[in-house]
Amino acid sequence: MKKGIIFLISITTILLVAFPIHADEVNKVLKPEDPGSFHIGYYKVSYNDPTYGRYHATIRYPAKCDGFFTPKDNSGAPYPGVVVANGFAGSEWNIKWIPKHLTTHGYVTICFTPPDKLKGDTTQWANGFIKGIENLKYHNSLWFSPISGILDIETFGGIGLSMGGAGCIEATGAVNSVIDASVALAPASSNSSVDAAKNITVPIQIQVGNNDGMVSPERVLPYYSNLIPYTLNKEYLSITGGNHIGFVDDFFAKFAELIGIDDPKGIEFEEQRRISKRYFTAWFEYHLRDIDEYFTYIFGEEAQNDLDAGILSDLKYNIIYNQ
Repeated sequence: MKKGIIFLISITTILLVAFPIHADEVNKVLKPEDPGSFHIGYYKVSYNDPTYGRYHATIRYPAKCDGFFTPKDNSGAPYPGVVVANGFAGSEWNIKWIPKHLTTHGYVTICFTPPDKLKGDTTQWANGFIKGIENLKYHNSLWFSPISGILDIETFGGIGLSMGGAGCIEATGAVNSVIDASVALAPASSNSSVDAAKNITVPIQIQVGNNDGMVSPERVLPYYSNLIPYTLNKEYLSITGGNHIGFVDDFFAKFAELIGIDDPKGIEFEEQRRISKRYFTAWFEYHLRDIDEYFTYIFGEEAQNDLDAGILSDLKYNIIYNQ
């Protein structure tokens, strides 16, 4: 995780006056939106929270071949852990595109369904993130576990959608949080998530679609502008034509579209997920792995190109340079 404050830059639309990163430097790393080089092993788990009950989840890990309980791939270990969550009325199995993508890039992921997915309490999701990290550590310690010994127990990220996004913010800003970097996709809002946002001390990225009819950009932007401190790396981006349901798996997004949930999309769901992957993967690679070449995708020339091309309708960020 990046630490230390050298100087702070606040950006609304155009940046890159100093420290430019050129596109030819990107060839050193995988494009963040492309699949990574790892196969995906997976297995089902559950864990309990005394307040809310039992969370059901899937752990995915870099493996030698794709499949259930397949042998782990030690070649890039230890791997950072990332906890993933869907939103209200959603389950882990209809947002699996996120943990699958991150696992191919060398992350151990756990994607959970809360005990009561119809309960409008963001703390239920926040506790899922906190307990999810504990569960990853526990499975890493078991000699017979598929992820035994391959988890970086000091490095964790969180990413959530809607109520899961608010829960991710709440967990990130919790006292003694061990989350090192977060991404909130179209996060909902609650008193607890608003309060927690003010206490965040690690890098956080917020994404939203500018066609979102469920959690509009106007509702999301205050997290960035008014709540999350300016003393850390933070980013807000609006995907042109994206909506709320475009952040879930294709089948479920198309079903939700068919029954009239959300405002109409302005781009294909696959394209929205591609753009989203580009930014959250680069965010984690830069902040959890310290891979400087991903700077350009979130703060540099590549990000600016997306804004200029209209792929993003808004882009704001603070940068803390570390030298």
